Amino acid sequence: MDYVRKTRVIANSYYNMGLERARLRDLTGAAECLKKSLHFNKYMTDARNLLGLIYYEVGEVGDALVQWVISMNLQPEDNRADYYLGEIQRKKGTMDNERRTVRRFNQALVYAQNGSEDLAILQLNKVVEGKPGYVKAQLLFALLSIAREDYQKASKAINKVLQMDCNNPKALYYKSLLKTTGVAIKPEREPEKRKFKNAVSHRQMEDDDVIIPPSYRENTKDQAVLNILAGLVLGAAVIFFLVMPAQTKSINENHNKEISKYSEQLSQANKKSDSLNDQLETLKTEKQAAEDSLASLTNNADNILAQYQAVIGILNAYKKNDFPTAVKLYAGLDPTLITAEGVQAVIGEIRKDMAENGVTILEGLGDKSMAAGDSPTALVYYSKCFELKPASWQAKYKAAVIYKGMGQKDQANGLFSDVINNSKDPELTTKAKTERGF
Repeated sequence: MDYVRKTRVIANSYYNMGLERARLRDLTGAAECLKKSLHFNKYMTDARNLLGLIYYEVGEVGDALVQWVISMNLQPEDNRADYYLGEIQRKKGTMDNERRTVRRFNQALVYAQNGSEDLAILQLNKVVEGKPGYVKAQLLFALLSIAREDYQKASKAINKVLQMDCNNPKALYYKSLLKTTGVAIKPEREPEKRKFKNAVSHRQMEDDDVIIPPSYRENTKDQAVLNILAGLVLGAAVIFFLVMPAQTKSINENHNKEISKYSEQLSQANKKSDSLNDQLETLKTEKQAAEDSLASLTNNADNILAQYQAVIGILNAYKKNDFPTAVKLYAGLDPTLITAEGVQAVIGEIRKDMAENGVTILEGLGDKSMAAGDSPTALVYYSKCFELKPASWQAKYKAAVIYKGMGQKDQANGLFSDVINNSKDPELTTKAKTERGF
């Protein structure tokens, strides 16, 4: 068996394994098999299309688009990827929803990295409500729920992932963590009953019992009055000399204790207030950093998806033999934002075709924009002309004139000098010298 046939057989075997695992909802295992299949045969569009479907199923729309775009470039006709890309384009708002989902997930990720778990969970709730099949969001939600010891919500998210991808390694690991925690709500113990016994027992007195003092004598009325007066005086003296000072002392002590207590509470409150102020400043700083990071992530995500959409539009225009539309879309393409090697190869082929056949159309689009008074758009088209073909002297001259009108003398003079020194068109050289001020 020769080498080419052997690699093709191996690629087909891995593809069949991936297809079988995909049918069993083992999406992780299926993706690994399909990647190996493409390793042995990168032109196998069936494997690439199935891999894109798996990415789409788990919520990775950007990765799915990469696989389908490469597949369309390898097999422009009779390709299932054409149907998948068409379905995404036909469903209005699909890409906008995907952008919002990615933006919210990135925001939740930033919040989680900065310790704002509550805010992260709020964002993830919105993500999984709108897109329950987004595996990354479900796994992050489960991880944060485990950290907060909310095991019921974590278990629900993990089970959702395992329903889509029965062998997802992270979901299985998180599930094992839930098992090892052994958290179970135990019933609280009832208060123990205490038994009391009397240490000393006393005989109860009967109703007719009388206690007779050892000595008793009857008093006369005068004696009784004197005894009453003496008792009153003695009682007043006791109150004045014994009871009042003790009561006053007790009141003062209680008052001092209350003052000390309130002073301590006030001191603690002041300390707590200072601590809260420090935390507030820290949170403000973290919030600003998170917002800056989120803005960067959001802008990058939106721009990257827009570039993939532009590539898809160019390929569709090629398919319809609508070359002017393809040229117009290419003018707004920024290939530096696309990192996938397969898509970069596609863009390289498009660039060659544009350099050979699209420069004239780009210059015409620039002329139309200038005629309409839209010089910034015209500048984009002219710049794309000499980016593709450095010897586009007319486009360079027109771009230099626009820069001059915008007050950007350095850019204008640089282009004028290039035209003057390198262009072989005498009329154009004369115009450039006049504009340059020679």
